[in-house]
Amino acid sequence: MNEEWVTMQEAARRLKVGRNKISRLVSRGVIQTKENPLDARVRLVNLNEVRTIFETYGGQAGNGKDNEDEDEEEL
Repeated sequence: MNEEWVTMQEAARRLKVGRNKISRLVSRGVIQTKENPLDARVRLVNLNEVRTIFETYGGQAGNGKDNEDEDEEEL
């Protein structure tokens, strides 16, 4: 499968999910990241991995006991 590494912001935009959902999955170790070679402050996620997780778990992906308000509108 072809890997496409994008920022969490870009993955959220393309998949029409909140960025915080992706960030929570990253912080829990569900989604792996790598350093952006152009900006060490920005982490990249594999778009195909994130897409698979959201296709498998739907709206439940990234939800947890942290009870945060949704960060962004669901497009």
